[in-house]
Amino acid sequence: MKLLRDIFKQRLASLSPRQESKITALVEEYRADVVEVQRAALRYTQDGDIQASRALSVIAQLDETAVESLATTISTQKLVPDTSLLMDLVNGVCFAEAAVVKRLTAVLSNTRLVPQPPEMRDMEEVGPPNRICDEAYVKLRRILNPEPYLQHLMESRHFLSLPDDAKNQEIKSWSDTRRFTRFLGEVDTEER
Repeated sequence: MKLLRDIFKQRLASLSPRQESKITALVEEYRADVVEVQRAALRYTQDGDIQASRALSVIAQLDETAVESLATTISTQKLVPDTSLLMDLVNGVCFAEAAVVKRLTAVLSNTRLVPQPPEMRDMEEVGPPNRICDEAYVKLRRILNPEPYLQHLMESRHFLSLPDDAKNQEIKSWSDTRRFTRFLGEVDTEER
């Protein structure tokens, strides 16, 4: 990785700020490399053996993004953060959120069961697998509904415990109105 980083730094240093198209090409090359690593890891997850577990671990660890790096940089700045970095952070978050919402909304009609890994099937206290549309609804609720995490957790558990017909009605209601049903009262966020 250090070699790749050094090559990237050398190539970036050789470009002037006016060479926007070459900077864009460099970014696209980097993005393609990252996408290929992710695709390779996803291919391994289909095998279902020990390599699949390792690949899932790799995917889980690929969570550092430009958004995370920007947020860390901004948080370390004294007094007044760099406005351009703040704008880049907002743009990155909005782009990522829109992309995720679009994908999740597209699978709200998919009633297939989410496949469970073999090691989960052998556990005693694991409930039946959820449908893809149910998982998508829960994730959309987390992204789009401003509620405390504990409230979200309780609302999601309640939703997932409903019969499929009731879940279908809630998903349809959200699709029509873009409003999430509040199933439960306020959940205490702190114990006193």
